[in-house]
Amino acid sequence: MEKDGRFAQFLRLRGIRQILCKVKHPQSNGKIERWFETYKRHRHAFRTREEFLVWYNEIRPHRALKFDILETPEQAFLRKMRK
Repeated sequence: MEKDGRFAQFLRLRGIRQILCKVKHPQSNGKIERWFETYKRHRHAFRTREEFLVWYNEIRPHRALKFDILETPEQAFLRKMRK
């Protein structure tokens, strides 16, 4: 990634650290593909993309997380931040 590119500046100004996925690691690519599949399947139920994002991240439990306690991405993020 170019150190002084516009995208790098955008991230730096917002305090965002970019984490690149591993080369030849299809599981990482599969996560975003799954997100788009879920968005296409459910977007009609929401008035805006932001409403969908709240549902996806804060309300809907994810099987890839602690599904036994119906953990959402927001809860997983907070749990991992505490460590």
